[in-house]
Amino acid sequence: MVLLEYEAKDTIIHRLSALSKLIWFGTVMFLFTLMTEPQPLLIVAALIALVGYLADISWRKLLARAWWAYLGSIVGGLTVSLWITSPSQLQRIPAEFGTRILIELTPADTPILGHMAVTYAGLIWATALTLKVALAISVACVLTYSTPLSEIVSLISKVIPYKLSFVIMAGVRFYPVLMEKVATIMDAARSRGWGASSANPVERVRSVGPVLFPAIREAMGLSDKMSLAIEARAFGVAKPTVLKVTKLEASDILFIMFSIFTALVLTLMWWFYGFGML
Repeated sequence: MVLLEYEAKDTIIHRLSALSKLIWFGTVMFLFTLMTEPQPLLIVAALIALVGYLADISWRKLLARAWWAYLGSIVGGLTVSLWITSPSQLQRIPAEFGTRILIELTPADTPILGHMAVTYAGLIWATALTLKVALAISVACVLTYSTPLSEIVSLISKVIPYKLSFVIMAGVRFYPVLMEKVATIMDAARSRGWGASSANPVERVRSVGPVLFPAIREAMGLSDKMSLAIEARAFGVAKPTVLKVTKLEASDILFIMFSIFTALVLTLMWWFYGFGML
């Protein structure tokens, strides 16, 4: 799913090779798997914001398209954090502080659900999870905004079969195109007096029809056009020719070294000092 499509710009980040940006993306995602506390994530957030600024990314546009994902991360993080109630779940935070119950929802012997409560450790963990999801969305958008999908596909196809890489990237590319079609359909429906503001839930479901069915037709039409284009180009008969050879410039090497160095420092702090452990 691409929330921000590639825009050709003459920025430092746009001029970097796709390989260096994929390595940066990989190091950031690796750090997300380690950290369960917000402090190191704030450092990663600052670095992502710096790279996004250098790429001249439109944060307002990203927020307009991904607000639902950010909101979902908050709801999901708070929900899962209700089960952070046991001292065995803590590694660095003192148990007497982390497991202190602020609001108890269910007792410890509750069937199926178990012990659910709002604790200090749970709130810290929820904050970290929300940050990780929000930052993962942001770093993915910086990657897709500054790197053509064709270059990403070319690199991925060197690791996995090119047919599989095409299917993955076609699915990723399909979302923004379909969303533009849906936005056009909604604008056309509004110009004809359509609205979904009724307080009656049944009426709200019915009012979706003028948008839903045209959107389904558009999705089916896009799929049909893609299949015809694939057949017309004889996709699958032979391996596609690589149009651009990846070459690492001095700026690419510096960016890769910076990404690996940052990830290595934070990993060592996590390993030896528990920086980022709950």
